[in-house]
Formats: sequence, structure tokens, C-alpha cells
Amino acid sequence: MKIPVLRKAILFFLLALLCAYGSAQTGVIKGKVKDPNNDPIGEVVVRVLDYSPETKTRTDAEGNYSLTLPSGRVYRIEFTHVAYQHAILEQEVAIGRIYDRPIKLLSREVADVEIIGEKEPTSIDDRSAMLISPIKMEKVLEMPSVAPSVEAFTKYQPGVATTSEFTSQYQVRGGNYDENLVYVNGIEIYRPFLTRSGQQEGLGFSNPSMASGLKFSTGGFGAEYGDKMSSVLDIDYRRPKDFRATAEVGIISTNLHAEGITKNKKDPAKPGRFTWLMGARRFSMSYFLNSLDTQGDYTPSFLDYQAMFTFTPKSKYYRPRYKIVNGDTTDILYYPNEKLTFTSFFAVTRNRYQFEPTGQETTFGTIQQAFRLRVAFEGREISSYTTGLGAFMVEYKPTTRLQFNGIVTTFQTQESELFDVEGGYLLGEVNTNFGSDEFNETEFDLGIGTQFRHARNYLDALVLSAETNGRWTNNNESTHRLLFGFKYQHQIIHDNLKEYSALDSAGYLVDSTGQFGLDEYIRGDIRLENNLYKAYLQHEWLVSPRLTLLSGARVLYYDQINRWMLSPRVQLLIKAKEETSGETQLRFRLATGLYQQPPFYREFRRLDCTINTDLRAQSSLHAIVGMDYRFYAWNRPFRLFSEAYFKRLYNLIPYEVQNVRIRYYPDQVADGYATGLDIRLNGEFIKGIDSWVSLGLLKTSEDIRGDDQGYIPRPTDQRFTFAMYFQDELPVNPTYKVHVSYVYGSGMRFGPPNNFALRTYYDFPAYHRVDIGFSKLISFISSGERKNRTGVESIWATIEIFNLLQRENTVSYVWIKDLQNRSFAVPNHLSARLLNARIIIKFH
Repeated sequence: MKIPVLRKAILFFLLALLCAYGSAQTGVIKGKVKDPNNDPIGEVVVRVLDYSPETKTRTDAEGNYSLTLPSGRVYRIEFTHVAYQHAILEQEVAIGRIYDRPIKLLSREVADVEIIGEKEPTSIDDRSAMLISPIKMEKVLEMPSVAPSVEAFTKYQPGVATTSEFTSQYQVRGGNYDENLVYVNGIEIYRPFLTRSGQQEGLGFSNPSMASGLKFSTGGFGAEYGDKMSSVLDIDYRRPKDFRATAEVGIISTNLHAEGITKNKKDPAKPGRFTWLMGARRFSMSYFLNSLDTQGDYTPSFLDYQAMFTFTPKSKYYRPRYKIVNGDTTDILYYPNEKLTFTSFFAVTRNRYQFEPTGQETTFGTIQQAFRLRVAFEGREISSYTTGLGAFMVEYKPTTRLQFNGIVTTFQTQESELFDVEGGYLLGEVNTNFGSDEFNETEFDLGIGTQFRHARNYLDALVLSAETNGRWTNNNESTHRLLFGFKYQHQIIHDNLKEYSALDSAGYLVDSTGQFGLDEYIRGDIRLENNLYKAYLQHEWLVSPRLTLLSGARVLYYDQINRWMLSPRVQLLIKAKEETSGETQLRFRLATGLYQQPPFYREFRRLDCTINTDLRAQSSLHAIVGMDYRFYAWNRPFRLFSEAYFKRLYNLIPYEVQNVRIRYYPDQVADGYATGLDIRLNGEFIKGIDSWVSLGLLKTSEDIRGDDQGYIPRPTDQRFTFAMYFQDELPVNPTYKVHVSYVYGSGMRFGPPNNFALRTYYDFPAYHRVDIGFSKLISFISSGERKNRTGVESIWATIEIFNLLQRENTVSYVWIKDLQNRSFAVPNHLSARLLNARIIIKFH
């Protein structure tokens, strides 16, 4: 009997030793998950990434979690919940250690927290199927750009084309400037109506110092976005968590920004109820404009001020309420801490462009035959654009699965163009014989004449809108999600135009019959007042962990043209391959839908300032196949994004483009198409630093109904585009950085003015431009005592060289005549190589 007892004792001892050895090879990570008010969060999914998929748990009702993991490695632990931003904790586990790691999750409205995991660069958002910004918004300020803005940054996205560094406008997949939607916190933004050139625009609307992120779609976007044919740029402004400020001072721009949140006097650990975010910008391009061919006194001035305030009334924390979904499944319904939020947003922009030209000298042509134009000017040009935007928003969340918001918006713009400019020109042929003593001298005079332009144009526009939107999800996993909304919009436009121009090379103005005449005469007084009623419904269905279906439709009624419009849209997202951690490695996107764009104002107006309101909405049927592939090379992450698309275009209103001015021909109707391929690769070409390259192929044509000429290229037919942004730093001192941006675009189409048949007959020269910046970062984060005393977090200084290759890019043409009445297209060149310096100081 003693032998079995001895065996049991030995077996017990060996098992105890084995358990002790096993436990000694592991460690424990535990803690409590809390919300911004330091209240516990239950039912948070805690999952270990890059490890076994079964290694996960959930927090209990008190927010506690615990994981026992093998020692000797670093783990990435993800915390996810439907009502909060997900967070990622990195922790190295040692033998026998117990780590207490509390986690705080922030509500989904709050971003830019260090432990919060961000979307991978250029990935497709899981539900909105839109591209995510590849870099943080505060980094946009560091990119070398003539006009730093979020819209300017968009020019580096795949499918986007640009022909001028002066403008913030862009063209997407064969569309024009008027076909792009821009939102800031759900508020639709409008571009100026009367601008003729990029140097008159100033900066884009959005302030990168205030933005927290952006989403961008070049086609196939969901029904929750409005009624334009080409693209959507959705910009989010930050909701502050603490005090921050930025001061940028440069040769051409000044940018001041500040934000903060009030303190909670009763409980300093909890956030306050009032936040404020403000920014002011000054921008003057006279430094750049003085490098243009046309010399004179440039006095541009751009000022804008933006502010956003949020107020959250005091609310009581609600415990989770349990409800039974079916017999064996328990679902939990959460009530948010912040049920009600009030937001007000204001923006005022004053843009004034004054120019007194004195002279111009432009040489153009080929090496075999070159011409030179000399012009002496008299007169002055004054353009003014003053816009105001005010919005009031109310967001109500009965539960974390149900959300409503209402937005009331007022937008007003007052624009004017005043100019009287007379130019006497001399056109000559240049000696191109390299062996001649008179090489590069004007050899023969071909034409002499005068050009005169006069305008007194005034435009006032008022847009009032009221809308409500909602969002509902059926459970914590959001298997089904509904988005819905209704919007009413009232538009009042008053346009008073008095404009004429004359060009003659013989000293008098007569037409072919001997009568006095002008090249262009415009006079009119237009007033339009109309209403739009819009509604949308979108259903997002998580069919399986790897398959998501988005379907919806928009309905619009426009009383100006007395038409109803229906736009159905469908998207399918397929996760084809996943890593063992569950992160998507390869996914596909299929999208189709009808996008109808009702005419706003310029589409109605003929060239002689009469209007034609018997129009239909321009329509585009999208068909898109896309791929998003995440991979590793040289042990660094990369993403490859590509989309092939075909757009069938109906009821097009043909137009011509003069610099950034679009002039429509509303009496003509066309059908057309746009097809192409967009590819983008971004990742850490240099370890720890994001860079990217993008490539676009495009062909777009249209067929004017009734002209029997078949398809012709559209003005935006830019066959090939390439963009690159590259960053690097010194290995021995990473505070020294270099930023290189490069844009190339093959020539778009143009023709002589007021000639409908030839408006896309010629090709622009290719546009390519290289900008480079060298920067130095001085950080005070490690010097706690000094930072606390001064409040300075960092100082970033840069020297930028614009147009490094000294490329003479052409943005438009001026048409003149010689003594034989032959027309010559004289190019208007963009800026030359210039040096810029900036300093950005961040306070915290």
C-alpha cells in the first residue's frame, strides 16, 4: 500500500514542478479599460495581434481584462469597442512578471491620441470605401507647396490632375473643377465663381492646422455624399483635447492657429464641456508673381479666419442595458456619455487681387522658327472675393447605435471684377541662327496692334440650407448599418456683367462689312432663385467577416429645371486574404452607380450673358474595379492601391477652359466617356518615413449631339499623370530632413476663344514641376522644464526651392493677330525657380 502512495506523491511533485516551470515561462498583462470620464467600459474586445487568433478576451462589467502570454517577445494588444476609438498597446513580456496596464478609450469623435491605432496609409476605409490620407494632417504644412492647403495636397492622389501650382483646384478622372465635392465636418464648401486665373484664388478653403484627417474618393462613392460627378473630399476638423497652438511665418504666408478645452472644475481628471478651435491665415503671392512674363505692380492679399466651437451639456453616465437578441445570444446596448453636442462653425475670407501691368516680353515657337512678343501696358485690374460661411450643428445620440444630427448653413459670396487694361504689342520673328551675330534678336516685325479689355462685373450669391442626417446600427458588430438624411437648399444668385474686349492690328476696329465691332461684348443682369430638395438612404451590410455590401440611392428635385433625379449606387468590398492576426492583406472593391449633377449657375449662362434654363442634369455612370494590397518589403510596410474605371457620360454641357475659368455652352448637349487606370504605391521606402508615387492613365472624349463629327477629346483629356512625394532624413541626425515633390502631366486640350468647333483642337505642353525642401526640427519635448516654462513643443524651419528644374510651364494662351490678320497663340507661363523660407513653431 505504501508504493501507490509514494507514486502519487512523486507524481504530484512532478506535476507541481511542471506547472511552476510552465508559469515561470509566461507573464500576465492586466488592467482596466476606462472612457474619457474614467468610467469603466465593459465588453471591450481585447485581442493580441500578430499572434494566435484565439488569443483574445473581453472586459467584464468593471472594465477589467487579463491575458497570460508566453514570455520573451513584444506583443501588440488591440482594444476595440463599437462606441470608442480602438487603441493598441505594445508590451514586452518577461518571465513571471505581472504588468498592470490601464487603457483609456476615447469616443469616436476624438482623434490624434498617441495610443490610438490609425488607418494604414492609402487604405480603403472599411465602410465608406474611401481613401485615407497617407500622412497626418499636421505634416501637410511641412510639404513644399506654393499654396499649402489640404486641397493642394490632394493633387498628389491617384486620378487627380493639375496644370498650375497657383490654383487649389484639381481635375479628377476627366472631370472639371465644378465636378468635385468638398466637405468640412459635413458642411459643403463652394469655390469662387468669377476667378479667371490661379493667382486670383489665394489659398484653398480648408486650414491644414485645424484638420485631423481626410477621406478622398475619385469615384464610386456612397449615397451619403452629394450630387457631383467626379470626386468627394471629406475633411474633418479636430475636436481639441488640450491646448495647442501653431505659428507659421514665411515669405509668402503666415498661419496662426490655437485650440483648447475648458477644465472640469469638479473633477480635473474629466474633460471639460466647451472646446474651441481657431485659425487665421495670410497669403500673398507677389513674390511669385514678379517672376512671370508680365511685369508690373502685383498686390495680392488673401486673409481668412475660421473658428469652431463645441459645447456638450452635462450628462449622466448610463450603465449598459442588456437585451436578448435570440435564445442563446446576449447583446448589449450602450448609452453614450455625451448624448448631445452643439457645434458652431464660422469662416470669413477676404481675397483682393490688384495688378497694374507695365510690360511683357515672351519668346515662343520652335528652334527652327521663334517669335517674340513685346507689350506695353496701361491700366489696372482689381478683383475682389469676399465670402462668409456660418453653420450651426446639433448632434444627438440616444444610444451608441443611433445618432442624429442637424445642420443649418448660410453661405454668401460677393465678388467683383474691375479692369481697364490697354496693351500695345509688337510681334517679331527671332533670329535662330546660332552662328549669326544677331542670334536671339528680333529680326522682322510681323505685327503691331492694340488690345483693350474693360469689365465691371459684380456677382452676389447666397446659399441657405437645412439638413438632418441619421445613423443606426443593429448590434455592437454593426452587421447592418443604415445612413439616411434629408436636405433643403435655397439659392439666390445675382450676376451683373458689363464687359468687352477689342483686338486689332491696324489701328481701327471694323468687321468684314465695314461696321464698327468688338471681339467680345457682354452685358446682362441675371437673377436666379431656386430650391433643391435632397434625400438619401444607404444600407451597409457586413455579410461576413470578409464581405461587405453597401447599397443606397439619392433622390433630388430641382425646381429651376423642374426635374426629379434618382441616383442608385452599389459597392462591394471583398477581403480576399488576411494575415493570421486578422488584419486585411488583400482586398478588392467593386463599385457602380449613377451620379447626377444638376446645373448650379455657370452652366445656365451663355457666353453673351443670356441664360438657358432648359437643361438636364449632367450624368455619369461609374463602373470601378479596385485592389488594395498590403505587403512587406525589406521588413517595412507598403501598400499598393489600384483602380480601373469606366465612366459613361450623359447630358454633358460642353465647355472650354481658360486658365481656371470654365465657360459653358448650354445650347449644346454631348455624350461621352472616361476610362483609365490609377495606381499608387506608398510605404516606408526609408524606414520609419512615409513616401509615395502614383500613376494615372486616362482617355476621355465626347460626342456633340447633331454635329455628325463623332467623338472628340474633352478639354481635360490628360492621357498620363505621375506624382511623387519622397522624404528622407540624415541617419546620424534624423532632425534634418528633405522633402521632394514631383508632378508630371501630359498636355490637356485647348483652342482659340469663342470658337466652339476648335475648343480642344490643340495640345498644351506637358506640365512637370519639382519642388524640394530642406528642414530642421528642434524639439523641446525631452526638456520638460524648458517646455513648461515657454510652452514651446517644437520649432520646424525649412528652406524650399520651387520649380527646381526651372521649367516654363504653360497655363493658358493669349491670342493676337499680325498684319495679315493671322492669329498667334502666345503662352502664359507659370512661376520660375524661386526660394522660400518658413518657420513653424508649435506650442503645447
